[in-house]
Amino acid sequence: MINRVYIDTNVFIDLLDNTRPFHIGSFNFIRDLIAEGKSIYINSDTLTNAFYVLNKNTNLQNLISIMKKMLVLFIVVPIENKEAIDAFELCQDESCAFKDYEDALQYICAKKVNADLIVTNDKEFIALDIKLKNTI
Repeated sequence: MINRVYIDTNVFIDLLDNTRPFHIGSFNFIRDLIAEGKSIYINSDTLTNAFYVLNKNTNLQNLISIMKKMLVLFIVVPIENKEAIDAFELCQDESCAFKDYEDALQYICAKKVNADLIVTNDKEFIALDIKLKNTI
C-alpha cells in the first residue's frame, strides 16, 4: 500500500502554476493524494526552486501566502550534509545511472522518508528501488 509519496520539484511547480502544461494532471493527482490521507513530501530545495521560478510572474505577497499554505499539505524533508554527499556519490558511481544531481538529491530525500512512491514529470528520472509515477 502506498502511504508516503515524494513529489519531485517539477510536479510541485506544476501544481502552483496553472500556465504550465502539466498543471491539471499534477493538481488532480495531488488533490487525490490529499483526499486519501497520504503523507506527501517535498524537500527544502523544492521550496527554494519553486519560489525562484514562480516569483518571476507572481505577486510576491500572493506567492508567499500560497507557499505558506503549501506547508500545511506537504512535509518538508531537510537537505543536510549527508543527503548532499549521498547524492554526489550516486552521480559519481559509474554503475549507477544518475547523471543529474538534482534528481539524485530528490531520490535520496525520498529514501530518507521511506517513500513508497516518487511522483515526477521528468521522463528521465531514475528511482532505482522506489516505485515511480509520471504524471505526464
